[in-house]
Amino acid sequence: MISVDQLTAVPSLGLRYLAGEGGGSRLVTWAHACDLADPWNWFDSGDLVMTTGGGLPVDEGAQREWITRLIGSKVSALVVAASPTAPAVTRGLIDVAEAQGFPVLAADYELHFVELARTVIESAIESERQRVASIKRLYDVYWQSLHARGTFGERLSALEFATGWALEVRDQLAGELIATGRRAYALAAESSGTEPVHVAIPGAGEVVLVAAADSAEVTDRPLAQHIGGLIALELEHAAAQQDRLRASGEDLLAGLLDESITLSAVWPELRHRGMVGDVVMACWSTPDGAQVNHQAIHRQVCLQSYAPLFSVRGAALVGLVPDEPGVLTQVAAKLAPNCAVGISTRLAVHSHIAEALRQAQLAVARAHDRGLVLSEYGGEDGQDFLPASVEDIRRVVRRCLGPLIDHDRANDGELVESVRVFLRHDGAWQASADALNIHRQTLVYRLKKVEQLTGLKPTTTAGSAMLWLALTAADRAELALEDLVS
Repeated sequence: MISVDQLTAVPSLGLRYLAGEGGGSRLVTWAHACDLADPWNWFDSGDLVMTTGGGLPVDEGAQREWITRLIGSKVSALVVAASPTAPAVTRGLIDVAEAQGFPVLAADYELHFVELARTVIESAIESERQRVASIKRLYDVYWQSLHARGTFGERLSALEFATGWALEVRDQLAGELIATGRRAYALAAESSGTEPVHVAIPGAGEVVLVAAADSAEVTDRPLAQHIGGLIALELEHAAAQQDRLRASGEDLLAGLLDESITLSAVWPELRHRGMVGDVVMACWSTPDGAQVNHQAIHRQVCLQSYAPLFSVRGAALVGLVPDEPGVLTQVAAKLAPNCAVGISTRLAVHSHIAEALRQAQLAVARAHDRGLVLSEYGGEDGQDFLPASVEDIRRVVRRCLGPLIDHDRANDGELVESVRVFLRHDGAWQASADALNIHRQTLVYRLKKVEQLTGLKPTTTAGSAMLWLALTAADRAELALEDLVS
């Protein structure tokens, strides 16, 4: 498609700005001539309105209202090739157009509108030809990426390369990032780029594709919608795979609990399910014994790297899961507002799962008694995993938060508070930024600074867990952070 600026650059057309030159980047999708008094009823978004001025009102106030209604119809620009008998374009019309960045162009009455329309139409046809080629390239790239058996993020990166856009997939309702391409991550870190375009993913609830560019805006929405269709297939396939893994995981856990299957026999399968580190048994329940909302828990973003073995026991959910406290507490938050989780001691190849489940059940009962979100069985002196002594708390705070506290003290900064709010909102960027009353990109910069100073990345499970541990330990002991590092 051609822009208004590009049309004014065609010498044979002889177009010149009367107002709204700041809106010259607007794209023109089609061009029509109209001398009616109500052109806004006959045009679509993106159209170029060409007139000899026959429909223009004479009065300046009426012209103000006329141009305001035309701008409201979302047309791209107005070209006036005034006839000798047409009313003059008034200062009031020009002022309204200039204030709203709406291009109003003047042309000689001798201009053949068909020549201007042909220029626009040829550009639209060429744009459509390029779009078809882009769509074909898009599907070819995606097909090749599928055959390479990469991750969802790697496929998004391949689509980024094909389009030149930065792409990420978000759950708007939960405020969670599902997947991001490398270009999107770099763009966020640089705090640059233009306003992104949001495309709803068909059949995926509140999940959207977010597309942004380094400098120019993302204007090819149909192409973005094609990417959205590919993402919909990706999510549908992933959900079906997660459902299959949950069903088979329930069978495996049932066998482990009745000891018809040994853990050593299942151990390689755990690696296949993403649990390559330490594993534990976990039990999630509510203090009042209400049923937890477990039906779609295996599809949650916090578990997208894992496929735990889940089973429902009464009103509780139990599972053989990775030993990742941050992930397990996120699962608890998804299951019920007041849900807690208890975890067993770490499992070895020859551990008895039934005994580990009893440990997890005891631990969650203790969590309810003490008002905790997470409790680990066998903690020192029967306490939970948080540091117990002031010296232990001081050691953890110095190691995890010391550089941030020193930075805030020296620069009147808010890195510690930014981390605290980010963790409180479960890593939801926009919700955290809103709570801090700052721009989302400012929060991105602050958390990058946190990583530089501490080596802990707040957006990862390990980093968020360590930062949460230090903050929670100090809060639980009612100790000021500044006192702990002084």
